Amino acid sequence: MRFVQPRLASDERILFSQRGYFPFGATPLSAAGALLIITNRRLLFAPVRIWRIRNPVEDWVRAKSMSLSDVTAAEPASGARLTISSRYGDTVSFCTVLPTGVGFLWQARDAVPYRDETVRRIREAMRISGSGPGPAEAGDGGGSP
Repeated sequence: MRFVQPRLASDERILFSQRGYFPFGATPLSAAGALLIITNRRLLFAPVRIWRIRNPVEDWVRAKSMSLSDVTAAEPASGARLTISSRYGDTVSFCTVLPTGVGFLWQARDAVPYRDETVRRIREAMRISGSGPGPAEAGDGGGSP
């Protein structure tokens, strides 16, 4: 299994990455495996290739990528699922899997801590880029005087 890495801009750096998959609707079943890559400018989704064979949904996976300035929220959902919302009204569901091993669907419940860390990292990247909510809105314990 190998991920098709996206090209980065010269001033772009990777902050965090997490293995996972896009689920079929509300089910825990996988539509496509992907690597979520958080950079200082974008959220990128790198499709998975098995045995170096091009996956027919690679373009669909890449199309889920977005600029951090377009991200309005990252929220934990049931199990190892998280949702990412954009200012255009789009919502992307992504399920995290364990960072090592094959990453079977039934391991998703063990990946909940990785979901939480991924949500935290997306929110942090949003704040760093200036596109995210303030600490009070992000649930980080900040408050207004």
